[in-house]
Amino acid sequence: MTLRNLSLFWAAVGAIAPIALPAEAVSLDFGETAVDEIYYLSKNLAGRSVGTDKEAETVDYLTGRLGELGYQPKLQSFSYDFRDESLTSYNIVAERTGRLNQQVIVGAHYDNAPSRPTLDRSNLQGTNDNASGAGVLLELAERLQPDPELTYQFVLFGAEEIGLVGSDYYADSLGRSGVKKTEFMVNLDSLIVGDRMYFNAGRGATENPGWFEYRDLALEIAAELDIEAYTNPGLNPNYPAGTGCCSDLESFDQLMPVLAAEATNWSIGELDGYTQTANPAVPGGATWHDPATDNLTFINRVFPGLIEERASNYVAVFDTLLSWVDDRYESVPEPTGMAGMLLAAGLGGWVSKRRRA
Repeated sequence: MTLRNLSLFWAAVGAIAPIALPAEAVSLDFGETAVDEIYYLSKNLAGRSVGTDKEAETVDYLTGRLGELGYQPKLQSFSYDFRDESLTSYNIVAERTGRLNQQVIVGAHYDNAPSRPTLDRSNLQGTNDNASGAGVLLELAERLQPDPELTYQFVLFGAEEIGLVGSDYYADSLGRSGVKKTEFMVNLDSLIVGDRMYFNAGRGATENPGWFEYRDLALEIAAELDIEAYTNPGLNPNYPAGTGCCSDLESFDQLMPVLAAEATNWSIGELDGYTQTANPAVPGGATWHDPATDNLTFINRVFPGLIEERASNYVAVFDTLLSWVDDRYESVPEPTGMAGMLLAAGLGGWVSKRRRA
């Protein structure tokens, strides 16, 4: 039974009382803050790879921004070896404590790919990968209501581009109790350049089908908001249908349900999500880690308006999703997973009311 059909069933039997909509935390157009942050990170903090001054500046900036948004962010340091050098980087963790013990993790990496002998990336803006994810995360943190039911962890990961080092460290730090109390993890990575918007689950969902529920919910919300969105069709057998890969979600996807957002095109190239677009103006169909193409000037020239469109759409879907999930916990004390929340109210009517509010 689909979410919509289930909601109609319960409405028909009179099981649902009208639900008050939560107050908006801010009064902004969707994507407004995210776009500002994407531009700031791109223009002022290019070359933010591990071990650089720009990485340190980026940590200072993002920590300060979360403080301005009313959080008390903490730095989680971790050390590692990279290219025969011992380095220390940081995850930035901002928590808003809720009434209940359960939590949601929203993550995005802030670092850029490092230079290599044949390619200088000291000027890599990383507009798509991953100023976009960091910007959307900051706006979601801004929009979160001040007194939620669930606890929310907003985590900006360091050292993703050299092997998910920061997210691995954070996931390990959760321990068994932290994993148990986490409802799901959201990963935001590379949200602009790509022919399509995607929502995927983690690989763990192939063995735990219930872990697809938040992917399904995101697609349902996108449809309600008239936003065209897709999921990995599974055309490449190495990448199961409905699942994502190759980002910080992999640090979590065997531990808990994951909802991963990205812009790309899973139906072209090697069918692995690495070829982002069929647009012939993009060399090789991808901008990954390329200073010549992953920047504001190139993206705005080849895809005018896409930064604003994708930021707005992803913020709209995730702000709605987080608000709806939190509202369901308020409506149904201590529900068990999404099933308990589905009994509380139908998504379609709730989204329609929220759009009119």
